[in-house]
Amino acid sequence: MHLQKLEFLVEVAKTGSISSAAENLHVSHSGVSQAITKVEEELGIKIFNRSRFGVILTKEGMNIINKTREILLKYEELKEEARRSKEQNISDFSVSTIPAFINHFLAPLIKFRKKNENMTIEVVENSTIRTIESVFKNEHDIGVVCLYGELFNHSDQLISEIILKGKMKVFVSKNSPFAVSKKITPEELLFEKFILYNGDCMKWFTSKLQQKYGDMNILFSSNHSDAIARAVLSGAAISFAPDFVLRNNPYVLEGEIVEIDLINYDQLDVSLGLIRSKNKSFSQLEKQFIKFIKSEMTSYVG
Repeated sequence: MHLQKLEFLVEVAKTGSISSAAENLHVSHSGVSQAITKVEEELGIKIFNRSRFGVILTKEGMNIINKTREILLKYEELKEEARRSKEQNISDFSVSTIPAFINHFLAPLIKFRKKNENMTIEVVENSTIRTIESVFKNEHDIGVVCLYGELFNHSDQLISEIILKGKMKVFVSKNSPFAVSKKITPEELLFEKFILYNGDCMKWFTSKLQQKYGDMNILFSSNHSDAIARAVLSGAAISFAPDFVLRNNPYVLEGEIVEIDLINYDQLDVSLGLIRSKNKSFSQLEKQFIKFIKSEMTSYVG
């Protein structure tokens, strides 16, 4: 039995007229009449009593129409469920991320995208402050940021989640005397030349350090981490960064650049985190993508 025949039954019961039902459904009178006859034959009962004044439901027909309405309602629910499921698997998703994370992020991102071709993913490089603003304004769905200080203490619109806790480290050339001892004090830092990454977190850390110990000899700041690494490698200057940023940098792995501890100094909390709006809901596919990002951040290598 086709669903269209059931729709005919309900419409005829509602209008009390085969002609009116046919007109409302944009089909022929004979088509509706024949459909009713076929249903009655299939079920072996009479649903309508016909007369020149129209049609009237029989006692058995009333029960059949009630059941028919339930079937059609369930079918509409099924279509709605299918529509929602389809929407959940089609998504435009945007991520704002600090530049330090993007190189590690792109290869796994392409892999995820190949498995989920209905998802369009936009990744934009931004500072932590700009990322917070863009997520707050719903310009981006989530943000990958460096969490530091009291950045989120007063936010009631965003949710922040720490994925990796880090410590600020100093990075020097293997030829530096500090590469042997693998430690340096804040007072010793004042006699060194610095090249720093031009990011919100580094500006915050540098400001805190200089407030307590005095001005540092900063040659310049740059947004290009490779240029900073080459400068440190040459011995022209030293730098510092959260340990998770350069964890598996080739120069560090090969021993050309050495990570050393900043001692006699109260460490300031610096973490890699994910932020999102409290008011935003995500589809199943988007939740899978967020879970994927968290996994990549947990295994983050700079």
